Amino acid sequence: MSDAPHTDQAYGDILRLEPLLASAHVHEGSPERMFFLVTHQACELWFALVLGHLDAAARALRDDEADAAAGWLERLPSVVRVLVAQFDALTTLAPADFEGIRTALGSASGIQSAQFREIEYACGLRDTRALSTRGFSEAERDRLRRRLTEQSVADAYERLVKRRGHADAGVIRVRAALLDFDEAFVVWRARHAGLAERFLGGRRGTGGSEGPAYLWRAAGKRLFPDVWGAA
Repeated sequence: MSDAPHTDQAYGDILRLEPLLASAHVHEGSPERMFFLVTHQACELWFALVLGHLDAAARALRDDEADAAAGWLERLPSVVRVLVAQFDALTTLAPADFEGIRTALGSASGIQSAQFREIEYACGLRDTRALSTRGFSEAERDRLRRRLTEQSVADAYERLVKRRGHADAGVIRVRAALLDFDEAFVVWRARHAGLAERFLGGRRGTGGSEGPAYLWRAAGKRLFPDVWGAA
């Protein structure tokens, strides 16, 4: 049987909209709750896309295909800017609405995004303490453990440099793409911290997390610390 898509499929069928919207529960609860949940659900979809691009870039780097790797990486800053814009949208929530949603979340927290940790691991930023995060399923922990056994983008780039040297045109292009993505991620982290502080002030976040204080510290991280200033 061919895996080629059927050309007579409808738009909703190709996007699997009916099961997607049903599983997303977008028609349940208040418009404010729906707004909050949809932005986070969309964020996870973008995280999945980022992971796919990072994996493709790592494979290309291992195969010594620098331009192909750079092409995958160069798309990512635009994706991150979309994620930043979602935080801008969340600022339109009234403080009382945010507080009500926050209370309803209970112990659920954004720190339980396994895909976000996968992005860090795929890049090479591997804090194994994340494996003990409460709320991760065993399948999510298995994915993270598997990431620890795989060559990261940072490692694959380092080996590319050893093969070609810093002055190689392909290396220069990949390095610029890594820095652009990392810089965009710094902005995303800082925007996240600012949004949390806007609504929480100095209070702790959901699930007992430190909230804004933790997020501001995280904003100082770099996905590719060894690439900065390395040329």
